[in-house]
Amino acid sequence: MRLNAEAREQLREAGISQAQWARENYFTDGRWGGDACGCPDDRCIGFHHDEDDECGCLPALLSSRATLRKDL
Repeated sequence: MRLNAEAREQLREAGISQAQWARENYFTDGRWGGDACGCPDDRCIGFHHDEDDECGCLPALLSSRATLRKDL
């Protein structure tokens, strides 16, 4: 599974490479195994949201990640 353009842009804006995002979400080989929208749950599209709707998972995960990093 490849990340879609929107997910790649959100990661780029957050300063995170695709491989880094994959490793931080338990894909230790650096290859993405989650859903195309950037959610680590590979069932996200169609389960968390409809195919044509934006995914709220990636923005929430990036926000939580930023908060955790500030606290360290």
